[in-house]
Amino acid sequence: MLRALRNQTQSIFFKCFLVLLICGFALWGVGDLTGGSKGKSVLTVENQTISIEEALNEINRARYMLPDRPSLEDAIKNGIHKSVLNKLEQDILINEEANFLDLNVPLSEQMRLIKEEKAFKDPLGKFSQNKFIQSLKNAGLSEEKYLYTINTKSNFKQLLMPIINNDYYNKKIVKKIIDWQNEVRDIEYEIFKIVNQNEIKNPSVDVLKSFYEENKKSYEIPMTRDIKYLKIIPSYFEDQIVINKKQIDEKYEIEKSNYKIEETREILQITTQNEIKAQEFIDLIKKGKNFNELAKDKFNLNESDINLGYLKKSDLPLESANIIFNAQLNETLGPIKTKFGLSIYKIITILPENQSSYDDIIKDIKEKLIKELSVEILFEKIDEIEDLIAEGNNIEEIAKSNIFNKKVSVENLNKISKQGFVYSYNEETSFLDKKPEFIKNIWNTDVNEISEIFNLNDDNYYIIEIVNQNNSETPTFNLIKNKVFDQWLKQELVFKTKEKSKKIVELKNNNLSFRSSLKRNDKSLGNIRDQYLITKIFEIENDEIEYILSEDNLIAIKVIKTKTDNYKFNKITFNDLNLSFSKSFLSDISNFYVQHLASKHKLQRNYKELENYFVNQKNN
Repeated sequence: MLRALRNQTQSIFFKCFLVLLICGFALWGVGDLTGGSKGKSVLTVENQTISIEEALNEINRARYMLPDRPSLEDAIKNGIHKSVLNKLEQDILINEEANFLDLNVPLSEQMRLIKEEKAFKDPLGKFSQNKFIQSLKNAGLSEEKYLYTINTKSNFKQLLMPIINNDYYNKKIVKKIIDWQNEVRDIEYEIFKIVNQNEIKNPSVDVLKSFYEENKKSYEIPMTRDIKYLKIIPSYFEDQIVINKKQIDEKYEIEKSNYKIEETREILQITTQNEIKAQEFIDLIKKGKNFNELAKDKFNLNESDINLGYLKKSDLPLESANIIFNAQLNETLGPIKTKFGLSIYKIITILPENQSSYDDIIKDIKEKLIKELSVEILFEKIDEIEDLIAEGNNIEEIAKSNIFNKKVSVENLNKISKQGFVYSYNEETSFLDKKPEFIKNIWNTDVNEISEIFNLNDDNYYIIEIVNQNNSETPTFNLIKNKVFDQWLKQELVFKTKEKSKKIVELKNNNLSFRSSLKRNDKSLGNIRDQYLITKIFEIENDEIEYILSEDNLIAIKVIKTKTDNYKFNKITFNDLNLSFSKSFLSDISNFYVQHLASKHKLQRNYKELENYFVNQKNN
């Protein structure tokens, strides 16, 4: 039972429930600590208040949701309470303004937001009423409280609707950014191979120790954890599936139409409101003129402007669909009257209808059935695995259980930090190639315990066992002697190469052998493909020779000239930059708007009682 309870605590909703439970116990003493402040408000507007108890609940909720669960004192030091109080201020003001303007959130919108919440979905991704009710119950949340939260978000969107879609920014500023993106640098450069390791004398222990002391801080290892994990994927259960002819036939009848590829046609289109110009265009086509050249000459349209791409018959307007799909290759049609005006078409490519062979369809259907059924088995096995976890089985025992008909391996990972870095005494520090959810589960699970089963992508599930927690440390020289040597050697190789290359360049009167013109978005210099190298070149701020390391080469570089490339104005790029700026603008204006609402609705803050509570907690 205790094991089952521990498993439940991994759920985000159960964590919320525990926070509320803990807060409930804590708040029994709030009145004594604050001098009988129960019922007093920290935030007040005309029709709403937020009590000290509510504020403390939210502060405690915020700190308990963090991976390291800081103490209240640490949370205050880190300003967590300020973020919570700012959010509470925003919520109360937004809802007060919504009431003032008589805004409401339609039931349909509430239902949409609830159905899209991942926590309320079953393993197949569909909304589950049972999960909705149970999740709220586990979190200690009422439907009323949850609806208040989503209504607040919707009210905020409604109030900021006039500026949310702001898509225009100062054109001069955007142009400067585009100019920066199109910067071109003319450079001279020389490539030098890194010297051979044989040219470097082996260092003494004293030299390495000195190097270690100089770079000691770089060897620090923060708090880490050692783990075992088991990956659970549908393919583990494919050998348990037997497919019969009835299943294949039923699937075939349902999906056979999906294996039929409709005819598509690549079409050029010109639309105009001018009947005379349209007819003149057709007449010139009949005389043998080129469609693309006429489009440019008569309507100032390039091929990219008139090419609709490959379209199915159903993609076209009813007025022209039959005509276009009955036409011959390279035939010009029109003018055809549509709701957009007079349209002229030309068919430049025809991809005929195509049907996969029966054998190929059956083969594909079998593969699909195996995948679908293996997913169903996986969901059944997940329930069995959860039972094994609840019974106290460790990860090795689960892997060897009869849940799997094949041998599945348990993987080990050591020294993983909260940021997802993998540390080692002998190897270079690397980043764990897993999604954030994986790292989150490492640090949300207690030592010597097993995480809940969690999904990372598609139908791949994982469980993690925390083997050990390692305190932060600075390894001694003897522990990381090999690592120190490797890093010393790398530095020494570069140093020796730079010494050699400088002498060669000086003998050539600082003239470098190669010239190149580089754009900021280039990926390579000559045969060296290295985006980092290009970035470093564009960071050079003088006309001196700079030396940049790239893989097995040291490259001497001198910037000769910097200019802006002659580029064609790209509306898509301009709009993308506008969108980025408008998001920043929205953030700024929304902050100003909330300040305005605080004045309008006479927001009163009473944080003194809360501060007294924090002081009393610290003294106790």
